Amino acid sequence: MTWRETRARIREDRERLCAYLDADGGGRTVPLWMTPSFQAVVLQRLSHHFYAGGNRLLGRFFWHMNLMLTGADISMICDIGGGFLLPVPIAIVLVTGRIGRNCTVWPQSGIGGGMRASADIGGGPGLPVLGDGVELGWGAFIMGPVRVGNGARIGALSIVVRDVPDGGEVMPGERQMPRGS
Repeated sequence: MTWRETRARIREDRERLCAYLDADGGGRTVPLWMTPSFQAVVLQRLSHHFYAGGNRLLGRFFWHMNLMLTGADISMICDIGGGFLLPVPIAIVLVTGRIGRNCTVWPQSGIGGGMRASADIGGGPGLPVLGDGVELGWGAFIMGPVRVGNGARIGALSIVVRDVPDGGEVMPGERQMPRGS
């Protein structure tokens, strides 16, 4: 990943966060660069940039800085599309190979490997792949080598262990059967 690509994604992240904060109606009381949401995403971008460029030590440094400063544990292997939004970055654990553009992850959520660690669907061995515009609700988890389609919504406290189609919804108590399938 080039520095130009990294900066372009950070610009998209900033624009999406500004739009979110403006729509929230609360206004901004501090500069954007001081918000934990923006810090978490920028530190992840730096971590991934250095990791992908072969400087794993510096990538690991930014990964740990992110964890200490914001409470977000976002692995340096995560390749996240632009427009990534973490409204509240506390207690987020993301270990995945690929997340699409304009995704939103709410607090206490996680994405990571599962029992079938040898299966690789494009995100890395045992890791999920998320499409564009996915929203992961409070306390929701995506585990194992599953695909989550574009525009899918994973409800609060849901656990996803099977593929979710484009535009699908997974809500708690549905036994992980996406709507529309």
